[in-house]
Amino acid sequence: MFSTQSTAKEIQDAHVDTVIIPIGSTEQHGYHLPIGTDTYIAEAIAKRMAEHFGALKLFAVPVTTSQEHRGRKGSAWVSSSTLFQYIGDMMDSLHSQGFKRVILVLAHGGVVISPALTREFNTKYPDMHVVYMNVFQFVKVPDMLSLLEGKKNVHACEMETSIMMYEHPDLVKKEWIEDCVPEVGTKCLDYLSIYKYSPTGVWGMPSLATPEKGKKALEILVRECINFTEDAFQNCFE
Repeated sequence: MFSTQSTAKEIQDAHVDTVIIPIGSTEQHGYHLPIGTDTYIAEAIAKRMAEHFGALKLFAVPVTTSQEHRGRKGSAWVSSSTLFQYIGDMMDSLHSQGFKRVILVLAHGGVVISPALTREFNTKYPDMHVVYMNVFQFVKVPDMLSLLEGKKNVHACEMETSIMMYEHPDLVKKEWIEDCVPEVGTKCLDYLSIYKYSPTGVWGMPSLATPEKGKKALEILVRECINFTEDAFQNCFE
């Protein structure tokens, strides 16, 4: 894999044609997880994907659209239009250098511009193929459902907490873990702050998290992201 630790000569000489951009967030994750949780998870998955594809992994985009966490300190966001322009400018720069494939790895469910951005740049640059995935789309694959015991793995939940326990155990405040499973659906986050439905900002059952689950959950997500990406490149651009 290649990363921001690689030199331009190394990247050029290896004829790298694929770039992976992890996309996270800076937002509250209950009392027990750091505000950079989504970014840490995006980085962990993107690193493993870059190793598989021999790709260049850029630094993660750390501040995105997190307005659903408004109302208390601990989150930062930009507007959807700003984020679209920012990532779009990155796409322009990558295309100008001759990169042929871009993989957007989202570990934050609130980046709602992703489908439109992907469609626009696949239209704009037919010779550069763009694929995006939100890792949460794979929470319902059979072996993930078998692994996770809790309900509604949405935010600061069993899955995210398990992955952080495995990847960054020093950042998890186990003594502050509290479960909360709102009765409403996540569509409500389009309307009001998460704090309307969860007093702690948690949506799930992090008390069920373990490092062992985190290791397995990360393996599942990486596998599914790789399979999704390979299928898209092989079948959607012919």
